Amino acid sequence: MKVLITGIGNIGKSTLREKIARHFSEKIIQIDMDYYGHGDIPESNNNVVLVEDVHGLERKPEQYDKIIYLMPPPNHISLWVRRAWAWFAGGVVDLSDPKGVNKKYAIVNIPIIIKIILENILFRKKWVISDLEIIKNKFQDKVIIAQNVMEGFEEAIRFIQRR
Repeated sequence: MKVLITGIGNIGKSTLREKIARHFSEKIIQIDMDYYGHGDIPESNNNVVLVEDVHGLERKPEQYDKIIYLMPPPNHISLWVRRAWAWFAGGVVDLSDPKGVNKKYAIVNIPIIIKIILENILFRKKWVISDLEIIKNKFQDKVIIAQNVMEGFEEAIRFIQRR
């Protein structure tokens, strides 16, 4: 069985994936598409393959048995501010697709960080609306729309336990 966790960037998808994996530690194979690449997701007869992918609705969503779409939290902007600081302090901007110079507190990384953050904040509503339209038109029967990580966790637990 394959389960996709998706939604726009920086909303708690990794937290949800890790929480589910801890709960079902014996029967979960975790895949973070930021680091996995864009190959096919492996099948497993004995385990649940739990995939986190910010672009999950763009990459063969029909291959999943269940899709958990995580909505942005009310504090979404503050999450981006924290991520911006982490990128600036750590020197690596956008870990999944590194940009900038690999140097802590590098001033030259600031414009890159600002561009990424502004794009994600300004277009988040448009991206969510687009994703929800795809879900409504193609995948409504297999999608859970979760308002927060806890709701997504509870829904995932119910779904996985039924299998």
